Amino acid sequence: MLTSLLRALLPPLIRLTARALSTGAPTLPPTARDVFGADLTAEQATTYNRSRVATATAVALYRSGQQLDQLSDDELDTAVRALKFPYSRPSDETRAAIRAALGVLEADPTIAVI
Repeated sequence: MLTSLLRALLPPLIRLTARALSTGAPTLPPTARDVFGADLTAEQATTYNRSRVATATAVALYRSGQQLDQLSDDELDTAVRALKFPYSRPSDETRAAIRAALGVLEADPTIAVI
């Protein structure tokens, strides 16, 4: 209830425009190798790429009105697959990253979908 009141009282500082996704996958940031070059370790590349997919998935879920406490592992897997990111496979780590990003979006009363 307090969160609802805070959202109502505080004007949004960050505005996310809610609109239907165009056909195909949303644009993702460049891959880890494109950004950091060939000196990146496999673990660093995996972490970066997992984070970019998880963040994009969390934003899409937030824009569609999904709430963290209502999403099962299967629903998160379906969301990742529905966005059709190349080479993306849902994993425990990806689901945890999606939940973390979605939790941040939900917890911040200054973020609103308009």
